[in-house]
Amino acid sequence: MLVPGEDFEFFNPYAEVAMTRANLPHWQQKRVLYFVTFRLNDSIPREKLRDWRIHYENWLRANPKPWNEQQHETYLSEFARKVERWLDAGHGDCCLKKTACRDIVADCLTFQDPHYYRLDAWTISANHVHALVAPRKGHRLPEIMKSWKGVTARRINRHLERSGPLWQKEYYDHIVRNPMALERIRAYIRRHDL
Repeated sequence: MLVPGEDFEFFNPYAEVAMTRANLPHWQQKRVLYFVTFRLNDSIPREKLRDWRIHYENWLRANPKPWNEQQHETYLSEFARKVERWLDAGHGDCCLKKTACRDIVADCLTFQDPHYYRLDAWTISANHVHALVAPRKGHRLPEIMKSWKGVTARRINRHLERSGPLWQKEYYDHIVRNPMALERIRAYIRRHDL
């Protein structure tokens, strides 16, 4: 397990934060630990995802960041946990149930640790992946995610003798805020191992 202060820092509300946004907001800060989730392209029915996105965008307009504790809890209960329940329902092809596909993802996640990032807890579920990752100096989370998803998509598609998108274009990321949040996320990851 990674050590706070040595391998990473918790989110610092007073330090510079780079914010980008596609369908999901992405915050970046130096030396932090991220909780990331990326999912297979067919893991959530499109109509559910479309309705969720509309509701989420409306809520975001009414509740711009930075959020207070109550807004953050509302976000978790209304949006993040709902997606987790859908993922856990096992919708879609669930190719990550196959040992060879899981091994491809596991090999990719661990291959560049500790050179480009430090990997803490992680798990591969039937249709999504959770990981705690701390990018090393000079490396950024978007580059790491692009590498993980690109390499695994090519290898899994080759193994399954198919083509086309494997992963959803976007991924969820969250900067770990404090020791309690870290332990909660680690426990969550342990509970979701196949």
